[in-house]
Amino acid sequence: MATPRRGGTRPGPGGCAGGDTGDDAGTGKSGTDIRTAVSFCRTCEATCGVLVDVLDNRVVGIRADKDHVVTKGYSCMKGLRFGEVHHSPDRLLEPIRRVGGEWRATGWDQALGDIGARMGRIVDEHGPDAMGHFVGSPAGANVLSGAFRGALWSAMGSTRTYGTGTCDTSNKFRVNHEMYGAAMRLAHPDIRRVEFLMVLGANPVVSGNTLYHLPAPARRFNDITRRGGRVVFVNPRRVESSKVGEHLFIRPDTDLFFLAAFCRELIRQGGADKDRAAAHMRGFDQLRDVVDPWSPERQAEVTGVEAGTLRGLVADHIRTDGAALYMATGVNQGRNGTLCFWLLEAINAVSGNLDRPGGTLMGRGLYDMAAVTKDRLGPSFDRGDEFPTVAGQQPAAMLAPDIESGRVRGLIVEASNPLLAVSNPSGRLAEALSRLDLLVCIDLFRNETGNLAHYVLAAPTWLERAEIPYALQSFAGATPVPYITFAEASVQPAPSVRHEWWIYTRLAEEMGLPMPLSPDGLIDAALAAGGVPSSAELVRDHPHGLLIDHDPADTFLGTERVLTDDGLVDLAPAAFLDAFRARAEDLYRRELADRDRMKLIGKREMNRINTSSANAPGLVRETTNYAYLNPCDAERIGVGSGDLVSVSSAFGRVVIPIRVSDEMMPRTVAIPQCWGHDDADGLGHAQDHPGVNSNLLAGDGPDNVEELSGMAHLSGILVEVSAAQHGRR
Repeated sequence: MATPRRGGTRPGPGGCAGGDTGDDAGTGKSGTDIRTAVSFCRTCEATCGVLVDVLDNRVVGIRADKDHVVTKGYSCMKGLRFGEVHHSPDRLLEPIRRVGGEWRATGWDQALGDIGARMGRIVDEHGPDAMGHFVGSPAGANVLSGAFRGALWSAMGSTRTYGTGTCDTSNKFRVNHEMYGAAMRLAHPDIRRVEFLMVLGANPVVSGNTLYHLPAPARRFNDITRRGGRVVFVNPRRVESSKVGEHLFIRPDTDLFFLAAFCRELIRQGGADKDRAAAHMRGFDQLRDVVDPWSPERQAEVTGVEAGTLRGLVADHIRTDGAALYMATGVNQGRNGTLCFWLLEAINAVSGNLDRPGGTLMGRGLYDMAAVTKDRLGPSFDRGDEFPTVAGQQPAAMLAPDIESGRVRGLIVEASNPLLAVSNPSGRLAEALSRLDLLVCIDLFRNETGNLAHYVLAAPTWLERAEIPYALQSFAGATPVPYITFAEASVQPAPSVRHEWWIYTRLAEEMGLPMPLSPDGLIDAALAAGGVPSSAELVRDHPHGLLIDHDPADTFLGTERVLTDDGLVDLAPAAFLDAFRARAEDLYRRELADRDRMKLIGKREMNRINTSSANAPGLVRETTNYAYLNPCDAERIGVGSGDLVSVSSAFGRVVIPIRVSDEMMPRTVAIPQCWGHDDADGLGHAQDHPGVNSNLLAGDGPDNVEELSGMAHLSGILVEVSAAQHGRR
């Protein structure tokens, strides 16, 4: 049965869509009634400062905050248009439950009473690990939610927590733990002073950075080149970021061989700081020996990066006074994300650039988050198979098998849409989710995953929350310009919308479990631990943020902040050496055999972030995403821009229109992810602009999970591309 859309009314003329409304925003005949709230965007880790214009508790404009201490008037359209998400006519403003084929409004007491009772039965009959949780990226900005969610699952005794972290970042947490002693020891490039910056698998100008707070990235990269430095983007696609730097093509999912050869050449050309390594690190000889067979000529056979080009990059890296390598999602999602990040961090370390001005820095947060969470977020093997739990998350690509096997009987999904966000070959995950004894979504909308749920619980947007920035920025110091800010809620939530911390507290009560936390004073306690003003003082005295005067260079090596057992950075963790030796030669032979085949990669888009922007008319205007092909590939296949192609893998097939572009490396196809909204009857605009779900082409289960960190294989997938029978869209 068709389901009516629930939520508020559509925005009126002038709308709540936001955009850069200028200095005179909020003027006019109603101008005296408009209140401007100073806030910051929580769409991504950049946390750009914004001004929110409010009239009668409605958002009438969102503008970039020119007085913000770091972003200084920069914000992308995803944040400026967030009013469309906040006031969407499809937004849930009360909890709903599925009764047969219909959705009905329900009260919070009924919903949480029933959910708590079902959770209790699942735990009693099948054990605590039968009750799982899946968390999406937006929850990373919700500091209180994470604390209360963790407290409830701990009280239950369940370790069964999944998340999109195993689709984009878990490899980094595993490497940080092994090399530095803690998952949350997050090194970042010293963007203010670096002279040579090489970026692999990232497009910060479009999508920001992962685990690294860097607003206005184009401005930062331009600063490097203006002072005579070099910025190189290594990517299978000529990304938008390379307009403020240089670009180097590399075949998808071959970065392991490029980085091994780079490390080898660095050492052979005399670029290793052996004295620094001897004093503060261990494993240099093992690292040198394991990369020694990987010459620039050998890697060139599979990466497409010429040997002379690689040697030149290494020489420039050595010559400069301050160099850094950085990588992100495009490499993380390959078959060897953990090994790639290990080699990259090892290069930063052995070259003498770790913990030095112009290199990579280990920032300080409000308090030592890495030390506090060292044991809790380190890798654990509590699943009963070969895959670890990393930074509290089990492999998302194992969710469907875990449900099918009966390991998981109930699941709460918070701020995510796993049907589109994770591997879903042949719709396997949808079938698995429909089998659950209990499925609850906590979200702003009833999305595709919500369609399968028993309940969808109405949550607030970030405009309705009082908050400090992302925990990684605030507590782990993953930012080149340390600062702290606090924003009150810009508007009040609807009467039947509830904060996530409240939901978890009530569920603990319904299950008869302790909840040791209270939201009152929790943020102020964190601020006090860092020796900075209280939230009230920040709002009063520093509404646009407070800079923290601290230069983290030369504050890590040789100190108690290195959390390994012996206080030394481990350049050659045994698990990584063993995996490299076991995998590299076989993978290389397979790459040689497959080098004429097409590979699939993802593509970030300026006006979308995962699935969370899909229902915003001002951001999503195309009815579909596209597959991007190099002109040579298009000519060989016999297609042109606008034509439909069939893209098939070992796991599935999609039909999608193409765009021909010389930004693509030959034998590579790029499809923007997190589209595919045909069944999203709870997301009106998204359903009218559905696109194609590229994750139908990705595999799940044990053969498609990287065993070192539980990462899903979502990039560099072998595919066949052919003209579709129906020609043009």
